[in-house]
Amino acid sequence: METRVKNLAADHVDAQTEYLYRYVRSETESFGAHYHDYYEIFLTLSDGLTHTVNGVKTKLANGELVFVRDFDYHLYSCKKPSSFVNIAFSTATFDCMANYLGDGFPRDKLLVAKMPPSVMLESNDKNRLLADFSELNTVNFDDKKMLKTRFRILLTDIFARYFMNIRTDETNGTPYWLERCCEKMKQPQNFICGTEKMFELSQKSREHTTRSLQKHYGLSPSEYVNKLRINYAANLLINSNLSVTDICYECGFGNMSWFYELFRAEYGMTPRQFRTDN
Repeated sequence: METRVKNLAADHVDAQTEYLYRYVRSETESFGAHYHDYYEIFLTLSDGLTHTVNGVKTKLANGELVFVRDFDYHLYSCKKPSSFVNIAFSTATFDCMANYLGDGFPRDKLLVAKMPPSVMLESNDKNRLLADFSELNTVNFDDKKMLKTRFRILLTDIFARYFMNIRTDETNGTPYWLERCCEKMKQPQNFICGTEKMFELSQKSREHTTRSLQKHYGLSPSEYVNKLRINYAANLLINSNLSVTDICYECGFGNMSWFYELFRAEYGMTPRQFRTDN
């Protein structure tokens, strides 16, 4: 019977900062299968790394961000020189972050998935995150209180930015490119530009994007974009003192009558009535 190696936070995580940051180059490190009583995230900085976890081998691409839980039994291996950043952190730190983010944070989804949740970062996101990781090394090593605070800020940003809508093995089969496109379209600077921006972000043909969106979301591109715009408008009506006219154009609508028609269809009242009632 296999004896599984368990790494302990007491040996691998700083007790005061509650994390350990490491930049790892494969040619200077030997890896053995293990699990641990803490969590970790790692960001690949090159191709060629294989992650065997819970009996499943996965080839990781440059820029992949992975969240490893305390029950994941895993092993890194590579056939060519590879590198990654690894941060181990206490379960208590994760709990504090999850509690702060509230019930909208998909804590259970992340912790019960059979395989470690992961996301493929685009080049600019990868470089931004790597710079943020590196910034931890600029803090005075003896200033444990500041290190702990800076790390918690970074960890919260990582999970809020990249793991809020993460795919897991329970995901309903929606293609990753489509989920990523729809997440990007939720940014005002994108949905204001309309469906053409969606086709651009999808990096697929108009026809393929339209068919896929209808299949997995039950909406046409224009319906998806208009729902985002109307939701944005409703929030602006409550949370700003902009006029209804200004809000109409701020959300990307070309005319007031179309805005009113869509808003009434969604909320059963005019924008002015909505603002008065809320």
